[in-house]
Amino acid sequence: MAVNDDLLWQRLEVLRPSLPRHIDFQRRDYSGELWYVLHDKSNGRFHRLTPSAYRLLSFMNGQNTLPQILLAASAPELYESLEEIPTRDELVHLLQYLHVADLLLCDMPPSTQELFARQQQKKKQRWLQILMNPLVWKFSLGNPNRFLERLNPVAKIITSPAMGMVWLLFIAIALVQAAMHWTELTHGQLDKILSPQNLFLLWLTYPLLKVVHELGHGLFTKAWGGDVHEFGVIFMLGTPLPYVDASAATAFKTKRQRMMVSAAGMAVELFLAALALLIWINLEAGLSKDILYNVILIGSVSTLFFNGNPLMRYDGYHLLTDAIDQPNLASRANQQVSYLIRRYAYGLQGLYSPAANPQQAFSLAFYSIAAFFYRLFILASIILLAAHYFPKLGLVLALWLLGFQIFLPTIKYGLFLAKSPALKAHRRRSIVVACSSVATVVLFLTLIPMPNSTSTQGVIWLPDNARIKAEASGEITELFVKDGEQVTQGQVILQLENPALIASLAVKQASLREYEARLQEAWSEDRSKAQLLEQDTEAIRAEVNVLQERVDHLTLRSPNAGRLRITKQYQLKGSYLAQGESVALIETHEPLRVRAALTQEEIGLVKQATNKVELRLASNVVQPIDAIISQEVPAGTFELPSPVLGVKGGGRLTLDASKPEGTKTTQMIFLVDLTAKDLIQKNQFGERAYVRFYHPARPLAAQWYRTLQQIFIRNFQHAF
Repeated sequence: MAVNDDLLWQRLEVLRPSLPRHIDFQRRDYSGELWYVLHDKSNGRFHRLTPSAYRLLSFMNGQNTLPQILLAASAPELYESLEEIPTRDELVHLLQYLHVADLLLCDMPPSTQELFARQQQKKKQRWLQILMNPLVWKFSLGNPNRFLERLNPVAKIITSPAMGMVWLLFIAIALVQAAMHWTELTHGQLDKILSPQNLFLLWLTYPLLKVVHELGHGLFTKAWGGDVHEFGVIFMLGTPLPYVDASAATAFKTKRQRMMVSAAGMAVELFLAALALLIWINLEAGLSKDILYNVILIGSVSTLFFNGNPLMRYDGYHLLTDAIDQPNLASRANQQVSYLIRRYAYGLQGLYSPAANPQQAFSLAFYSIAAFFYRLFILASIILLAAHYFPKLGLVLALWLLGFQIFLPTIKYGLFLAKSPALKAHRRRSIVVACSSVATVVLFLTLIPMPNSTSTQGVIWLPDNARIKAEASGEITELFVKDGEQVTQGQVILQLENPALIASLAVKQASLREYEARLQEAWSEDRSKAQLLEQDTEAIRAEVNVLQERVDHLTLRSPNAGRLRITKQYQLKGSYLAQGESVALIETHEPLRVRAALTQEEIGLVKQATNKVELRLASNVVQPIDAIISQEVPAGTFELPSPVLGVKGGGRLTLDASKPEGTKTTQMIFLVDLTAKDLIQKNQFGERAYVRFYHPARPLAAQWYRTLQQIFIRNFQHAF
């Protein structure tokens, strides 16, 4: 290695490098560390350099050779410690970096063939990026700088302190209104978000709102003297999303300006969302209100949790890097994880951590791992959403995720272990450590039993014989028992009146008496005629019995002994009660019952292997309640036992938006009745309960396999 390095140095030492004239340097202080930022004005790119690299560059004037540059930059008086003095290898690496970045001029310029090869390599990298991430395709459309210059007066206005006060005022008013209309915002519209009609509106609204978002970045950049040289479109799952290159903000000397450029897009969206909310609350239901609700959702929830998330390289990421003075956070975090693995797992020496202290080292490693798993979570969520509506597309994306995000990196890492020159002296240890780590993870996932449970929601339920229902329609004329009083079985609760029903009974009774008289007369005169009259008489008698039963049901009686609880006070005394409508409940000293709703994927495991059931009531979620399965409804249904179990009522099950009653689900559910141990029903009917079914412990691999199998059956079975 030393001989090769000497030969390389002999070939390079005659060079007299210099830097192009279209660059600029800025001194920056990041968390107490001194750095220099090189701004390439020809393409708007920025490069962060160490002080030793900056001193090497300062002597590249086109006249000094490499030994002269190294000698001048290595003067001890320029550094606080000898470790900071640049070495020959560092100078070579710096030249390679400048060459790749097209920032190196020398008396022996690279051949045109090499430049062509480099351009071809860039094209290959671009298409490789598209292949590695087919969900996102990026296309540049031009230079918007002149257009933004015409809007510079607008940029000055929106970046003024007065506009900042207006923004804060609008956001504050919108927050107050959102709190006042929270139920309407969360329960009245959320179940409609993923309906086919609204998905089309979202597809139209999202790009338009992002145009204003990117315009905000561009205007804030122009307001403080930056240039925006590129705008284009990113196609994400077929949705065109605009973008602008506001990297010129990196050259701004004040942290406040850099952070405001990063936050400008989100600030504009939040302002539009606040404005849309103030209009939305004053509109009647219709298309305009649905569009405004989408603006509210995208401009607030979506922009904060997507653009504002620092784990993705969007606005929140750049805000975080400027706020904590950690530029290139993602790459440095990945370098920190790589350093930890190579240094402590593989035993490589001579490596340096990108972190300045142990606290920063922990933060960088944590960020890298969190960002990796969050990225996989986002990709998996997008694939499942696509599979729900387009199964074949979802299947293709799932195969891409396995191939290019899991299998291909694994193969590349295996080749690195087998062939990397950096591991030559530690290859055996590296392979043993890697294989041992993989084996440990596999054994843990496949052999170690882990807790296994199914969580769902239910509603406190009463048996049918505890409800007092109207078996016949009628007007309430008398209430014989007050709410909260004790009643006995069969005691009269209230009286209904239905004159039409009583009149129908009287008419049928008169008709019955007539036919009975005609039947008596026919038996003595004409037996064949009598037989026909007998059949008619029996039919009329059956109608009389039905009507008599309905008239008897005008008197409502208690089905059980217990305490009366009237559920609909507004219907009493003169109100009309429809047949089948519940008017009161009878509380008994029976154990509390809960009716839980399970999906088709969950019911199988609950039926086959449930060791324990635990309830937690919404009124006291900290207290667990043991329960048992008392009854299973064998057939599936699309009807919820209570609206509180659907998303409209704050539950977890998606509802059919075309059914306004809020109890019709989009997927088949199965109902299970649970009985609590040592807990008596106390006026809690209709309260939400959180239910957990505990199953025998199983390895995580078996649990994940079952979950993936259910996801495949539910989302991809229509792809074949």
